[in-house]
Amino acid sequence: MRSFGLLGPLDVMLDGRHVHVPSGKRRVVLAALLLRPGQVVGVDELVELVGGSRGALQTTVGRLREDLGSPDLVQTRPGGYLLDVRPDEVDVHRFGTLEPHQALALWRGRPFADIGSDVLERDHVPALTEKYLAVLEARIDSDLRAGEHARLVPELRSLTRQHPVRERMWAQLILALHRCDRQTEALQAYDDIRLRLADELGLDPGKDLQRAHQQVLTADNRPRSRNDLPGDIPDFAGRAQDLDDILTAVPSGCVAITAIDGMAGIGKTTLAVRAAHRLAARFPDAQLFVDLHSYTEGVEPRTPSDALLALLTALGVPAHEIPDGLDARAARWRAEMAHRKALVVLDNAGSAAQVRPLLPGTGLVLVTSRRRLVDLDVAHNVSLDVLSEKDSLNLLTSIVGPKADLEASREIVRLCGYLPLAVRIVGARWRTRPAWSAQDLVRRLTEQRLTELTAGERSVAGAFALSYQQLTPEQQRLFRRLGLHTGEDWDAYLAAAVIGSTRAEAERLLDDLLDVHLMQQQENGRYRFHDLLADHAKASVEPEERDEAIVRILDHYLHNAAASALRIAPGRPQVHADVTYEQVDPPVFVTPVAALAWQEAERRNLRAAVYLAAYEGHYRYAWQLPHHFAHFLLLRGSGRERVEVQSVALAAAHHLGDLQARAEALRGLGSAYLGQEEHAKAEEHLHKALDLMRQIGDLRGEASVLGLLGMIARERHEFDKAMDHYQRGLVLMRQVGAPTGEANALQHIGVVHAECGESDEALAHLEKALPLLKASGDMRSYAGVLHDIAYVHFCSFHDEESRSCAEQSLAAYRESGDRRGESIATVEFAYWRYEMGDFAAAREMAREVPRLCRAYMNLPDDDAVLAAMAEIRDHVGQVALFVALSLAAQVDGRLVEALGHTQRCLAVVRSTSRWWNEYKVLGQLSTLHLALGDREAAIRYGEEAVAVAERVRQPRALALAERILATATAPAEPGS
Repeated sequence: MRSFGLLGPLDVMLDGRHVHVPSGKRRVVLAALLLRPGQVVGVDELVELVGGSRGALQTTVGRLREDLGSPDLVQTRPGGYLLDVRPDEVDVHRFGTLEPHQALALWRGRPFADIGSDVLERDHVPALTEKYLAVLEARIDSDLRAGEHARLVPELRSLTRQHPVRERMWAQLILALHRCDRQTEALQAYDDIRLRLADELGLDPGKDLQRAHQQVLTADNRPRSRNDLPGDIPDFAGRAQDLDDILTAVPSGCVAITAIDGMAGIGKTTLAVRAAHRLAARFPDAQLFVDLHSYTEGVEPRTPSDALLALLTALGVPAHEIPDGLDARAARWRAEMAHRKALVVLDNAGSAAQVRPLLPGTGLVLVTSRRRLVDLDVAHNVSLDVLSEKDSLNLLTSIVGPKADLEASREIVRLCGYLPLAVRIVGARWRTRPAWSAQDLVRRLTEQRLTELTAGERSVAGAFALSYQQLTPEQQRLFRRLGLHTGEDWDAYLAAAVIGSTRAEAERLLDDLLDVHLMQQQENGRYRFHDLLADHAKASVEPEERDEAIVRILDHYLHNAAASALRIAPGRPQVHADVTYEQVDPPVFVTPVAALAWQEAERRNLRAAVYLAAYEGHYRYAWQLPHHFAHFLLLRGSGRERVEVQSVALAAAHHLGDLQARAEALRGLGSAYLGQEEHAKAEEHLHKALDLMRQIGDLRGEASVLGLLGMIARERHEFDKAMDHYQRGLVLMRQVGAPTGEANALQHIGVVHAECGESDEALAHLEKALPLLKASGDMRSYAGVLHDIAYVHFCSFHDEESRSCAEQSLAAYRESGDRRGESIATVEFAYWRYEMGDFAAAREMAREVPRLCRAYMNLPDDDAVLAAMAEIRDHVGQVALFVALSLAAQVDGRLVEALGHTQRCLAVVRSTSRWWNEYKVLGQLSTLHLALGDREAAIRYGEEAVAVAERVRQPRALALAERILATATAPAEPGS
């Protein structure tokens, strides 16, 4: 938090602390820079202000930077210096942007009082003082309209003594005395200023004074302006844009209606009252306020007829003239308002029907409601959201002062859900309990949040309860049960499942809850609670419905995770989804892309459901759910998340004492550790799984585990051991009649043959896998086998066959929706095209990879993608993206950039044991260093590339590496 004050003694606050700037030249320089924040102030101008030389000024600026404790705040620019602050952080500039009461609060005395610069005082103080007096007079006008004339008389007497010829202040004094029925004093005041003007200035009274004098002489007793507005609050925070929107929604000959809606405690009334006070001068005849009590505890909502009675009475209509019927009252109300410039605040409205009879024919109406009044014709609608963190912190500080450090305050307002009512309650309680530390408050809010958010008659839970009580029984039931959902958001299908209805019926109820702000929608089709509303919904659950609601939530996720998993990987062994409540109206996954999209959207919810099931003791769900979305996590490279949920699954299986469950959970956890390249842990869990699979006679499960053990052996380059595991798995898959399992085993065997340099045997096995996968519809695995076939052809110098298979592979990846697989394959094919000399195709393919990565990671830029991949330890994804970025930069001639990407890539590659990537990266480093003129480094990397390529056992890999080394060691051409 930063602020700078010149309207009085110099005041500097940085990061919540007051900063002392010693008197003398440093203050003068700072003041000059503050007068033009964010702009360059010339050196010559500053030297003239402080005297001395340019060198002395430089010394002064250096010391000023030390005083401020922020070297970057005062910046050196060509020709001068710039203070890096915003105008709204300097009181001189903020003064003219605020309404009078707020602006005057900034004035702390004579401007530049302790700066010590005659020039600055001469050039700026007169104008600032004039601006101050004008704002002061505007504030007094506002107070006069509000009927505060008696309070103003002493202040105006003092002001007219200080400013003896300021006519507007004298006119205000005369008017205030007149309205206090002190006509004699008012006339005497007029005579005093008339004589002073004549004697001292030789002038007659101006129009303001003449008008005030005439009002006294004619005893102007017309009905005075009526102001029923509640007092404006001093600690109003945020809402600047909302307030500006309301202030611009002014009528032009007809009634203008602004509806302000939002959840309980969001600050609707506060905003409406603030706007009404700001608009009062434009509607001088009346500013009326009526509470319709639609959400007031213990009070019946006000009928339109009762509200009209209150409004007509406020306008001075005698009781005997007010008609009885609603239509007649509404007509009289419109007639009374027809020739008035008036604004009306209708607070706490429950429906459009309650508001319509209260609408005048002209003027401005501000309506506040917890319900979206969609059937009311409004000129402008403002739906309030919670405050920003910054505005919440400002509100808290305005109530309690700087009692806590920034991080503690951030946690407090976060726990308040950035809800203004909650922040006000917490602030009020904290202010009256000096013994509480920030940590005490955080602990209390963490342990019992809704209980702590109560102060006297104000309560967040109470405010929510009033909204809840006005729901229908079916709306209440849905609201309560969704409170048990521990994920981030949900769709209409989950809502339908939790109450056992159709999706259409659930969607209707969700829309109803949206309209009364008991639910939020940040994107179409996805719903969520505000944090505090989630607490209230959960607390409202009836004990007898709690377990059923939780099981319905778990059933929803288990059923749909299993259905989508079957579509994503149709040949994968499936665990029967053992649900309690059948889904009335579940989503249908027509394609793998749709299934992947559902698991992507529900990813956090699926994870939350696993933990909910474990916490609630529903262990069957806790081990089955991870099984059904583990393959999705595999496709996203999310190894760490797989380890976490599979660990929960294994613990749940132990609780159940179910050997099949334990075997599947052990296999799943072993596979997850394999994905993280933690081979020792993977082997440990997989061998336990293998023993259990054999014990219970699960041949397909045994074959699956053998396949995973084979992958570990292959990554350790133990090819004979890997082949043994794969061959045994192939026999078992054929024995149980599992064509996709058989295809996977054939693929693994083919890859081992390829890595041993046995191309013919590799192609024979890989090509046998293709029809099995195509028949099953497993396009993702089909794409992977085509990828492997393309690799074998490339390594064997069969370029046309390699290109054809690569194109088919990419098409199959796209059909399956596996963008990560597509990105990895695309960069591989881009590298091959580069080596084949097709640089244009290589560049286009390499450029496509970052887009694919951003899409499947759902992140905005490459740096964010790489950081996320590093966090989840997706080494394959990191290597693919680095190679793509490097290759695209290299082809474009951005060699230094390409070198940076390649060096980072090598570090990742060497944390794994994938030789087929390492020789390529080393070769790229050699080529780049040579192009940049570092022949020594080029030779060193070229030699390393050859050594690694020899272990890959592929003729083309070795040929490429040797060619790169030969280029690096070749004598330089003359003149090069």
